[in-house]
Amino acid sequence: MPLERPLNPFVKEAPDASDISDPRLVQLLSHWAGLNTGLGPGELPPATRIDPLQLGFILGWLMVIDPIDGGADFRYRLYGSNIAATTGRDLTGLKVSDSFPLFADWTREVYRSVLSQRRPVLTRHSPRRYVRVDQWERLILPFADRDGSVGRLLIGAVIVGKKLEGDDVRLPWPLTE
Repeated sequence: MPLERPLNPFVKEAPDASDISDPRLVQLLSHWAGLNTGLGPGELPPATRIDPLQLGFILGWLMVIDPIDGGADFRYRLYGSNIAATTGRDLTGLKVSDSFPLFADWTREVYRSVLSQRRPVLTRHSPRRYVRVDQWERLILPFADRDGSVGRLLIGAVIVGKKLEGDDVRLPWPLTE
């Protein structure tokens, strides 16, 4: 069984390019900023502007998440194929609360912050077990619903550092600590 590792969470609100280690996430932030061009202060690009054809540079490393009940939980509308291959599980259609409890509690708080602050957030964390990567870096971007509230989150999630050596381990189901 893989050894336990601490989550080591890092959170940076309203990051700029110099805060981000992965160039794909820098490009994703630039893409999102371009979608904001011409919008009024405090306005966000509508969720309908998420276009996979413009996101080919990071497509397999993207998640699209919808808030449930104002942020009580979040549902994975899309769980990128590269993320699923790395974690050994496709969470498309599932809720964040269906994930590892410690990670789910932390990440839901981060997502709620994006809902209320209406600005991008950069995070880094180390997976607890099974997922054999050094660290994940995630850029969380808010998109507006028809009423102007944050109705969708676009998240680029990439591996920082390296994939750790060892046998690939299939994640248990249901996910538990």
